[in-house]
Amino acid sequence: MRQPRSLHLIKDQQALRKVREDDPDFSGTLAKGLMILQSFVSDPRAHANSEFAERLGLPRPTVSRLCRTLQALGFLDHDDRLDRYFIGPAAVTLGYPYVINTPLLPQLRPAMQVLADRFEGAVSVGVTMDLDVVYVETSAHEHGTLKRPGAGAVRGIVETAMGRAWLAQLTTAERNKFLARARSERPDEYERSTEGLKDSLANYAKRGFSINMGDAGLGVLAVGVASGIRYGPRKLLFNCAVPGFRARPSDLLKTIGPQLVQLVNMADRQVGLR
Repeated sequence: MRQPRSLHLIKDQQALRKVREDDPDFSGTLAKGLMILQSFVSDPRAHANSEFAERLGLPRPTVSRLCRTLQALGFLDHDDRLDRYFIGPAAVTLGYPYVINTPLLPQLRPAMQVLADRFEGAVSVGVTMDLDVVYVETSAHEHGTLKRPGAGAVRGIVETAMGRAWLAQLTTAERNKFLARARSERPDEYERSTEGLKDSLANYAKRGFSINMGDAGLGVLAVGVASGIRYGPRKLLFNCAVPGFRARPSDLLKTIGPQLVQLVNMADRQVGLR
């Protein structure tokens, strides 16, 4: 059986050709359309056809046809005045079934909100996708963290507390293989996260949670816990983030981390995992 290939690994036409050589059944046309949509994840501003063509290494006529098709289906919107494409509302509807079917979210939202209000931050649930964590749900204090992640937000696994919790659950061989990729493909992100990674991985078993002492930037401190709850092939990951100006690193270790562990233990018990 062929292993599913993440679109994140297909950055341009050249990479797509290599995939097609290895797997003749892989749909190149579909992949090109999805590559256009994927461009908005890292760069959400409006794009011109020429930008897609240059970024993805695709012929402009091909890009034009794909964009017109995606527009007709509602996945792109076009501004005639600017002659540029925006992400369309159909892209939002596509993610909705994933969010509403995430296990236990309706039951967990009240407890997540209580924790977010207590620490004046944000409590989130996410899943891994290639080198990233995708946020599925966030409950935030009214005056909580800066740049709070909404549903669909993407952050690097190595730079997030919940991502580090996921890494701590892997076997040594799996973790080393992942970290080698992260170091190779995202050297800047890996470099600024190295010390936090080492601490989280060394102490996760003892503490029960990983930490981010602000080393990933944004002025945010966070703790993360990997639950045993599966959503398809992925585990639900939990994060509690607080502004660095409002909390001290010791708060993560003494109160915030243990409280998040309690929330996740409660969730695990609800599905009979504890």
